[in-house]
Formats: sequence, C-alpha cells, structure tokens
Amino acid sequence: MKKRYHFYIVAGILLIGLLIGSLPIHGVALDLQINEAIFDRNNVFGLIVSSFGMIPGYGCLALLGGALFSISFKNKDFKVWLRIIFYVLSAAMFGISVYFLGKDVFSINGFYNPELHKWLGYLIMFAIMVPVFVGGFFLGKKNENPKMWIIILVLAAAIFMALVPGVSLFKAIMHRPRYRIAIHEYGVDFHNWWEPCKDYKDIISAHPDVLTKEEFKSFPSGHSGAAMVGLITMVVMPLLNKKWMKYQILMFYIAFGWGLVVMFSRMLVGAHFLTDTCMGALLTIVFFYIANEIIVRKLLPNEEEKASE
Repeated sequence: MKKRYHFYIVAGILLIGLLIGSLPIHGVALDLQINEAIFDRNNVFGLIVSSFGMIPGYGCLALLGGALFSISFKNKDFKVWLRIIFYVLSAAMFGISVYFLGKDVFSINGFYNPELHKWLGYLIMFAIMVPVFVGGFFLGKKNENPKMWIIILVLAAAIFMALVPGVSLFKAIMHRPRYRIAIHEYGVDFHNWWEPCKDYKDIISAHPDVLTKEEFKSFPSGHSGAAMVGLITMVVMPLLNKKWMKYQILMFYIAFGWGLVVMFSRMLVGAHFLTDTCMGALLTIVFFYIANEIIVRKLLPNEEEKASE
C-alpha cells in the first residue's frame, strides 16, 4: 500500500491502547480495571468470536496458498523443481491455517470441550478453508502480474514471522497470567505486561488439576495478531484483481475494524488484557509494514500504479 500513513494511523491507535492499559489509576492498572468491568467468561458473543474470529486472518494464508498453487500451475516458465516447491508451500499454507484455526474451536480458548477439540475443530476448519483455498486458486488463475508469486511469498513469510516467532517468543519470556485465572484463588497475582511471572511453574504445580501453561500465555494475544492478518488480505486482494484497487483503503479499515472486534472479545472472556491485544495486533502490523516496504519500495515499486490504471 503506497499511502503509508494508514499504517501509522493503525499502529498509533494500537500504541495508544498499549499506553492506556499500562496507566495506573488510583494505584490499579487500567488493564485490570477494564477487565473487571467487562469480564463475562461464558459470554456467547465472546466465545463465538474467540472460536471463529481468526478465520479472516488465517484464511488469508489459505487464500494466498491457493493463489500460489494456481500461479505455479499455469506458469510454464517455472522449472519443475521450483513448481514442486511452490506446491508444497501452498499445501503448507493451507495446512497451517487449518491447524491454528481448528485447535482453538473447542479448546479452553473457545467453546471448551476436551472431548471434541482434538478432531471436530480441525474438521470444521478444513471444510471452511477448502473453498477459501479454491477461491485463491481462481484469483491466481485470473492474475496477470508475473511477479505475484514474489508478493505472496514475502507476505506469507511476514505472517509466519509475526504469528509464530513473534508472538510465541514474548509468551515464552513473559508467562503473563490470563485475567480469567488471576481473579481466582490460585495464588496468581495481576502482572503488568512488562513484568514476567517467574513463579508460574510453582503455581501450576500447586494446582495441576486446574492450571496449565496455557493460562500463562496472556501476553501478547495470538488471536489479535491473527485477526490483523486480515489487513494483509485487504491490501493484496486488489493486486490480484485490479477492479478492487479503488476500494483498497476501505477494505483495509474494514479488516482493522474486525480486528478490534476480536480484540474486544478476547478481553470480554478474560483471555487477555487490553495491552495483550494491542501488542499482538501491533506485532502483525510491524511485520506487515516491513513486508509492504520490501514489496512496494524494493521489489515492485510500480505494481500498485499499474493496478490502479
């Protein structure tokens, strides 16, 4: 996206949210006060969005995977070995989307049912992602940009870096307790986002029947980061279909709005604090911005102008 200030606007909103949640009011962090005001562990809206709200985000991977598969299939200039690599990457992008979407549907982060989440969640998301992948295939089939495979690979790498090493690294360092356990008598105190919970293993050992490592992965929010991946879809889609270029900015902010809905739902059910959601979303924005700069300024400086013609 050529108009970079839209990235700055979104990043600024998220930074403001991070700052607000960090502020102490009357000696109590606003992070904690906000969750105390809205917490509803069994809120149906919150659980539905928590379970299915990442579909637009991870669906982006399946969509790009389908487009990459189609582009590889129709491009006769690709060597056989390169085409095979792209086919494998396409399948991997589809598989990653199904895995990360399916594992949370019936887990403790969604509609909790330990008897179902091992297989039914994956089956549901497989059924949903198949038409998304096929849609990407047909978009790729209509694509006339010979460099689109570069765009797809760079953005897929940005998505992966933001959601796996980015989010997971912070979670592994901070071990911040989720609000839903901080309000119970488990010896778990509220921690600001910059305060690692160093005794989390002792707390889990003291309550092995009710607590797991999952309850100490509050910061940052993976759901929020995944939801913001939808921004990538809305920026890239017009490059696959020139007719949509005039709606690129609108699509960008619609995706951002959905990301905010997911962020709120995660706070509503006590899975995250405001600062968790803002940081998770911000990580995606940062990696996406870097990828956009690589594509727009370095690799494909004239592609958006061509798509706008």
